[in-house]
Amino acid sequence: MSEREVRRAAVLTRVEASEMTLCEGAAMLGLSYRQAKRLWQRFQADGAAGLVHRGVGQPSHRAHAAAVKARALQLVAA
Repeated sequence: MSEREVRRAAVLTRVEASEMTLCEGAAMLGLSYRQAKRLWQRFQADGAAGLVHRGVGQPSHRAHAAAVKARALQLVAA
């Protein structure tokens, strides 16, 4: 988890414990109420792991195939 996601999880944990409202949490995170509500729903469904960006660990859509990359490195090394 990134530092930003850890901070979001900490604030949403406080919301869950009724230490603050979701509106106050949104203000702390610098988010709109609607965006905080979306995060809150993901937090309730999946916990802190639900706040991690869903593109983490996925290959880039712009990445070349492994064979192309290996051939390019072979040509550069020669």
